[in-house]
Amino acid sequence: MAVAPRRASRRRYVLLVIVLTALTLITLDTRNGRSGPLGALGRGAHAVVGPVESAVSDVARPISDWWAGVFNSGDIKKENRNLRQQNQELQGEQRQAQAAITENENLKKLLGLHTLLDVPLVNARIVGRDPGNFDSTLTIDKGTSDGIAKDMPVIAPDKSLVGNIIEVGPHYAKIRVVTDPAFAVGVKYPSHPTSDATTGIAQGQNDQPEMLDSDIDPLAKVVKGDDVYTSPSQASLYPPDIPVGRVTRVVAQAGGLPQKVYIKPFVDLGALEYVAVLRWVQGQGAVVRTTTTTASTTTTTVANPFGATTVPTTPTTFAGP
Repeated sequence: MAVAPRRASRRRYVLLVIVLTALTLITLDTRNGRSGPLGALGRGAHAVVGPVESAVSDVARPISDWWAGVFNSGDIKKENRNLRQQNQELQGEQRQAQAAITENENLKKLLGLHTLLDVPLVNARIVGRDPGNFDSTLTIDKGTSDGIAKDMPVIAPDKSLVGNIIEVGPHYAKIRVVTDPAFAVGVKYPSHPTSDATTGIAQGQNDQPEMLDSDIDPLAKVVKGDDVYTSPSQASLYPPDIPVGRVTRVVAQAGGLPQKVYIKPFVDLGALEYVAVLRWVQGQGAVVRTTTTTASTTTTTVANPFGATTVPTTPTTFAGP
């Protein structure tokens, strides 16, 4: 009856000897490289021990995972709580942002204000440039035949302000760009914790790449890095919220004189190939052309919050590229 336990003990002893021998050969094999007489024995030892090692690893892995879970469960739960809280906060911020957008759109509808989304565009290619250092004027290949009129604003593909139309023919128009000293635009600056938003008028400068606003209230807070947009109070001249540029420096003056604010335009005039003309008539609003024509005139309807206005233009046939 004692034979079976004795045989089992002998098998365990033999297995232990084999494992120890294999480990010794593996160690010698690693130290002496894979070549030589021990290399073959080492590879054989790997073949013997490999299944045993794999079986032990399969048994030990769930235990190790369980052990790690026991000791790390507190941290995991805390991390999950933090993630859920952050998710709730983000959802709340998203709801508030959407509510603000909806409220803003409702107010615009109530007040009859226009945005860029309301303004028809005429896309055009730049076909000529002023020889000046800062491209005071650009010439495009669209004109009155496409509904373009003098003083209409012009924007770049990224929606930043380029300038306004100063001359127009049937199939061409000239743009005065933002860096031209004769160019001016009403702008708004963002609010800060200690100061409300403020507005001003930015102008181009002679042979300078920056625009200058030289009439900012000395008590207003304008800082380097502020993004500047067309002002809602100047909506009769330009649609509001067109990106204009970024404040590069603010110069305070003694004696309570206005601050000087320098603005680098967002538009890269040298890289421009295409622009879009906003069909927006100064003092009136977005322009919507009608199909009513006569032998000598075409009637254009100007939509604005205070009623419609008609602007006669000379009809021509568009000959685009």
